[in-house]
Formats: sequence, structure tokens, C-alpha cells
Amino acid sequence: MKKLISVLVLMLLYVNIFAQEVKPCLFIGLYDEQKRGICSDRAMVQEGVKDYAEYQQKSEQFNEAHKTQNPNTRFFTEKEAVIAYKYEKKIVGWNCNSKVVGIKTGKNIEDCNKLLADQLSKYPKDFTTQPNTFFSWQGKGSRGNEYVKDYGGLQGRFLTANTSTKKVIVAQLTNKTTNKLATVLLRSADGKMMVEYIYPGSVFTKKYDTEKLEVQVLYQDYKVPKPTTTVIEFIKDKTWEIMEEENGMLKIKKWDPTCMCVRG
Repeated sequence: MKKLISVLVLMLLYVNIFAQEVKPCLFIGLYDEQKRGICSDRAMVQEGVKDYAEYQQKSEQFNEAHKTQNPNTRFFTEKEAVIAYKYEKKIVGWNCNSKVVGIKTGKNIEDCNKLLADQLSKYPKDFTTQPNTFFSWQGKGSRGNEYVKDYGGLQGRFLTANTSTKKVIVAQLTNKTTNKLATVLLRSADGKMMVEYIYPGSVFTKKYDTEKLEVQVLYQDYKVPKPTTTVIEFIKDKTWEIMEEENGMLKIKKWDPTCMCVRG
């Protein structure tokens, strides 16, 4: 009974975090990250806005900053759901591939995913590579920013929110493999190191009291003993994915040890 009560308390806590008010509307800006004529690669930025007036202000600033990069902006209300995905597309007649950012909107995330699946089914030749969803917006159902990513078998869902006293990031990690133990190494804004072990088929949910979370994922046979300190030290030298809260939104960057710099 005590365990059931604890689970219910945690569920209520996470629902409360997901429902925190940040900014109800969304600004998205698209631009040419690498200009190669018709084969240019596209990139995207997103930010929460309180209303259309703030969107217009952001749009003017964005268009001015990217005026030579074919800028395009879009506004979404709290009643809309959005997913953004990346893929490569072959440009017919130009012998090149372009990195594309696509956007789907609907009443909820499920609608958006269905629209993407329908496009994949109907126009498979449009996609040289499989689309990878890197951003989703729940609209009215979630006031914070959500970031989703597949780490090669581990499905990650991260949500940021502001409580009355601090900033938090909630991670929901689902191990979709059948025989791999996922070792997740995390580092918070204050440098605290944390290791979570997620077994095949299990779902892990936890709240981290931080505005920044760095993530690495390592896999091994789940029947083998958990990774040793030596393994943990080894993956510290690999590329970190960094999720950082900024104005109620998650900004995604990477720490690259080869150049000792942050990318993205």
C-alpha cells in the first residue's frame, strides 16, 4: 500500500511539472545553415512566446539576423501540437542531397506522427534517409518544452519546467531493446555525476533539479555485470549531448572532446 501511494505521489508530481506555465505559444525559425544554392542544408531554432505580438517581434529580429539565409518563421498557438524532424532529400537534377527540416502540426503529437507516417508511406522517394524527430511541442497539453530522441534503442523524452522555487528537467527513458542494458551517464549543471541502469523493456522516469543535463548512453549485454568505473571513465571522453533550459525552452548542444568545444 505504501509503495502504491509513493507511485501515485510521483505520478502527480510529474503531471504537475509537465503542466507548469512557461509561455503558451511557440516561435519557430528556419534558415539555411549551410548555403549550397538549391542544395542548402536547413536548420531550425524555437522559442516560447506569450502571444502573436511577441512572435512578430521575434520574427523581425530573426529575419534581420538571417536575411542572407532564406529565413522563414512560423507561429503556433497553445492549441496546436508540433513535431519537427530532420532527414536528407535527394535534389533531382542537381546530384546532391539536402538536409531538410520538416514540420507537422495537429491536435496532438499522435496526429503529427500519423501525418509524418502517411507522408513516408505515400512519398517514400522524398526521403533519402529516415526522418528523425528532434523536437516536439505538446501545445496546451504541456507548457514546457519537450525534446525526444532515440539513442539507438533507448527512447528518451525530456521536459523542462519551472517550479515555484527551481528549474527542473524530467527524463523518461524507455529501453526498447530485448537484450541490452542501457547505462545512462548524466551530469547536472553543478557537475554532479549520476548513473542510471535501464534494463530491456523497462521505463525509467526521474526528476532532476537542474537547468542543464548532459547525457551519454552505453549498451552492453544485460546478463553481464554492470559497467565498472573504468567503463564510466571511458565514456566521459566521448561526445556529450547537452540539454539546457533557456527562457522555458530546451536548447540542445553537444560537447565535442575532439575540439574541446560546444557545438550546436
